[in-house]
Amino acid sequence: MIKVLRILLILFFLFAGSYHFINPDFYFDQIPPYFADYKQFINYAAGAVEMGLAIGVAIPKTRGLAVIGILLLLIAFIPTHWYVINQEGCIPTAYCIPLWGAWLRLLVMQPLLMFWAWSVR
Repeated sequence: MIKVLRILLILFFLFAGSYHFINPDFYFDQIPPYFADYKQFINYAAGAVEMGLAIGVAIPKTRGLAVIGILLLLIAFIPTHWYVINQEGCIPTAYCIPLWGAWLRLLVMQPLLMFWAWSVR
């Protein structure tokens, strides 16, 4: 079961990372305004790091460090979640979700992603 979860985690982060390059506009407006001058860099760096960490999870020698990297990356994404919550779940140029959905992303999905990563180390 751990191998299946590991493969799914790798695929998840490979897709998520590549999507930063496929559809960067989706992410630009989710980046809080106080990072406005660095939106492109943050977006592409996040995508590259996500893909790199996914590859790291696939390699037994680097798996532990890659999992720690995923945990740190998910922590680094918290300002984005706060920004979406402060926008009441609606980023008009990206998406709108109910405010409870924005809270769910932060308080449930982030910890579940962290647990998932930790469980496959």
